[in-house]
Amino acid sequence: MSELTRRPTPLPEQREQAERTMVLRSSLTPDAVTAAGEGIPLRDYVSAIRRYLWLVLASGALTVGVAAWRLHGEVPMYTTSTSVRLSDAKQAMAGSMASPSGDGLQGYYTDPVLSQIQLLKSRAVAGAVVDSLGLRLQPVGHAFPYRVLRDVRVPDDLPGGADTLRLAFAAGGVEGRFRGQAARAAYGQPLAVGGLALTVDAGAGTSAAAFTVLRREDAINGVLGGIQARPREMTNVIDIGYVAPDPDLAQRVVNTTAASYRDLNASSARQASHRRRVFVEEQLHSTDSLLVVAQYALSAFRKGVQAFSPREKFTATQAGLSNLQIKRQDLQLELGVYREMAQKLGTDGLHGDQALAALASSPQVVNNGGIVSLYDQFLRYQTAHDSATLGGWGASGRNPDVIRVDSMRRSARNRLTAAVDARVTALQAQVAALDQLMAADAASISGLPDAEAEETRLSRQVETLQKLVDDLLLEKQKARIDEAVEQGQVEIVDQAVVPGGPIGKGMRQKLFFALLVGLMLGAGGALVLDRMNTSITRREDVEGALHVPALGIIPRLAQVEPERRPGLRLPGRRRLPSRRAGHADGDEGALALVTLTDLHSAGSQAYRKLRTHLLFSHGGPRLKTVVVTSAGAGEGKSTLCSNLAVTFAQQHMRVLLVDCDLRRARLHEVFGTPRVPGLPEVLEGRDALADAVRPTAVEGLWLLPAGRLTPNATELLGGAAMQALLDELAGSYDLILIDTPPVMAAADAEVLGVQADAVLMVVRAGQTERQSAQYAVQQLRAIGARVVGAVLNDPDEKVPNYGNSAYYYDYYRDV
Repeated sequence: MSELTRRPTPLPEQREQAERTMVLRSSLTPDAVTAAGEGIPLRDYVSAIRRYLWLVLASGALTVGVAAWRLHGEVPMYTTSTSVRLSDAKQAMAGSMASPSGDGLQGYYTDPVLSQIQLLKSRAVAGAVVDSLGLRLQPVGHAFPYRVLRDVRVPDDLPGGADTLRLAFAAGGVEGRFRGQAARAAYGQPLAVGGLALTVDAGAGTSAAAFTVLRREDAINGVLGGIQARPREMTNVIDIGYVAPDPDLAQRVVNTTAASYRDLNASSARQASHRRRVFVEEQLHSTDSLLVVAQYALSAFRKGVQAFSPREKFTATQAGLSNLQIKRQDLQLELGVYREMAQKLGTDGLHGDQALAALASSPQVVNNGGIVSLYDQFLRYQTAHDSATLGGWGASGRNPDVIRVDSMRRSARNRLTAAVDARVTALQAQVAALDQLMAADAASISGLPDAEAEETRLSRQVETLQKLVDDLLLEKQKARIDEAVEQGQVEIVDQAVVPGGPIGKGMRQKLFFALLVGLMLGAGGALVLDRMNTSITRREDVEGALHVPALGIIPRLAQVEPERRPGLRLPGRRRLPSRRAGHADGDEGALALVTLTDLHSAGSQAYRKLRTHLLFSHGGPRLKTVVVTSAGAGEGKSTLCSNLAVTFAQQHMRVLLVDCDLRRARLHEVFGTPRVPGLPEVLEGRDALADAVRPTAVEGLWLLPAGRLTPNATELLGGAAMQALLDELAGSYDLILIDTPPVMAAADAEVLGVQADAVLMVVRAGQTERQSAQYAVQQLRAIGARVVGAVLNDPDEKVPNYGNSAYYYDYYRDV
């Protein structure tokens, strides 16, 4: 090939334009466009999962194994349900004679059905179930059939864990042992031993069984944990369910829960009716006494005044005053009730205060729906507070649940107090208005005889008290009817049946779901690990991070057998021993010339592709001096520089390889030449250039070694002597390849990059960090060096795992 003319040094404007063009070419690759327009491509996710396939498979196997282990040891559970309906039995039985219910079903602030569900799941109902069924006896194991037990009674004073009840089943009956005592009983007959009592109807299908005694609170907690209550939409029906390891136990608990809830509701209703009747009777007794006094006063006055002359005006006016007086008496009575209620709320307002409960049940309060609703809400919160704080298992005042309930209770109490105070104010205003009207009427008849006015006043007082007595008698009769016919609001719709089979079947479906969850977790972990990897691993990473074209990918060099790798002989020297195929600076073994030892390998073809890209892809005059560098050490720049020089020489070009890595020189070892004299000796004038430049075993390839170690390498390479040397060498060789230290290690690559035509960056896949490579390119560009591209060095076969730009890996593998 004829000698190429040296490319003239570009002007700064031309250099900037060329770099801008190369950046633009890099940014317009299809993958870059996809990344900019659509985020992370789907194939990146697939590649990440493929790279960490071991994690995905391990996660799936782990979740399936854990699920299989849990399912194998899982106790079969049974569930059944019953239904209850909320109704008003007293209205159905007593009709119009029954008073309006104050149970809060039509409350303004709460959902009555949901409120009843909370009462159903209260500890009071659960405690009744535990006591009724004797659930403090817990069988050891889950195979004991509850259908053979009934009428179980455990004393309240028996502590939990006191001892173990052991039953032995025989043909004629059962024998029990508990707390050092023993007793026998026939099947179907009560068995009493150690304070316990139970009846065994038949054999249990086993020779023996054991039961532990739970604390009552623990048994209640167990029942509450299994009870399920759900309202049916748009109805007043509640479905009650229970989950248990025994089908008969599930049926018994459900039916007993419904019955206990019904009985508790009825008992609460009867107590409320009783309190209301007592209050009405007390008011009736007081009003009767006032009526007797008023009648006696009227009779005595008439005896003292023999006669008087009533007139039409007097009669009409007095009739009006009588009506006003009646209304004022009603308002005054109602005002007294609300004042007393406000006083009770202001002093203590404790749940269980009979006076406050009686006031809330009075006719004057019952007819006020808003205050009744507020009182019911306050009463529920007070009940919940007492349930949480009282008893052996009561929580302290610092418990978060207690604090929350106490806050809600105080809020309800404040709202109730405010409502009562507002009602008192309104009643006082009405009384004042009536007093004004009555004063006006009294003034209009002030001229009438005093006797006639006094008689009218006494008569009006008697009529008012008589009407009030009649009203109280009616309310008393209603209260008695309510107390007699009150059945509560709960009606059991149907009874639960014994469930036919366990719930939670479908082991295959559960294992399949566990596998899906495991694979999803593994895939998520793979994506996280992949996103945490900040190294450059593929062509797109090079172009996206460095904004330079990726000119080639150098795959892993195959391990060539010794007989296929002949040693290199230099003129007048001994044959060099074959070296193992290494790939990166600092790897074990010497650097390999794969372009000589294995011409048909993927690595050799990759170097030839790189040579072609350097010759034709830069879009300008051919390069004469090229600096080969990297961001850090151990990225394979010396190996790449050596093999690239060989490929150019094989193209019949005169190539000079200059080892400017004066601190860690390697090229003289690759080609088996002495290190001294070398580049420092030529630059310092100690030796002639002809003595330092040595031919290699490759035709057309010469080497200028690194020479001796020098302390001022950067100053030596950046001086005028180096620039003059490059100018001189450019006239003698077609291409000069310069191997330099890493950019992050020394400034040698930067000072040489300014003097050369181009800089070629070497990036090692899976090792070079994006930030380090970006910083190295920025440093080179900052001083005016022209970075024409980058080479992705892949000795660890990272690129094939990323699924792109490595088709020739397998193509040449079997050649």
